[in-house]
Amino acid sequence: MLLSSSLCKPEIVWENTWGYLSDGILYTQQKRLKSPGLSLNEDQIKNLTLFEIEQILLRNNSSLKNYRRMPYPDADLVSSSNNRLIVEELDYDIPNLKNEFDRLFVSLTDEQRNIFLDIMAKVKNNKGGVFFIYGYGGTGKTFLWKTISAAIRCQGEIVLNVASSGIASLLLTGGRTAHSRFIIPINLTEDSFCRINPKSDLASLVRKASLIIWGEAPMVH
Repeated sequence: MLLSSSLCKPEIVWENTWGYLSDGILYTQQKRLKSPGLSLNEDQIKNLTLFEIEQILLRNNSSLKNYRRMPYPDADLVSSSNNRLIVEELDYDIPNLKNEFDRLFVSLTDEQRNIFLDIMAKVKNNKGGVFFIYGYGGTGKTFLWKTISAAIRCQGEIVLNVASSGIASLLLTGGRTAHSRFIIPINLTEDSFCRINPKSDLASLVRKASLIIWGEAPMVH
């Protein structure tokens, strides 16, 4: 229909039919990423559908860019949707996370709240930074990690929760050992480094992460 110029307002047709046009997108992604339990949010499905339409138009010497009011696929979002690691880190129930965050936030102590606000301000403004939180066992460090994680994830962003030991990683929502997540060699030498290919899905995941929370970081060599 776009190629035949038979639509005077294609953007209205898109908004009313994208649900039908996207039929099969989720199944295709599950098959492509070999992840039958994979789920995508509405924006991801819309974007992938637009991407498929754009591919058809390009094969016919046209583009969605030729239709002024039609949305155009976000290349970064398409890339993220094709990255199993990123999709897994975004696969959280947002409404439930928001409720969990509200419950956790009101229980923070004044000291925890100040730390929370400092870190979240850096994340929100994309300023970057390294924070070291020290406290004896039972002072609420894990509780703070969970609050920060929920705050970032309920905004549709990525936080990577890792810990230096397997037991500690189990206490964090979606936690992994640092050695597993960042491919840290078990036997370290002065020349050791993490073998993360810059073009790999893992590299894209690390770049897209808004925050890395590393429990028991001083335990690592």
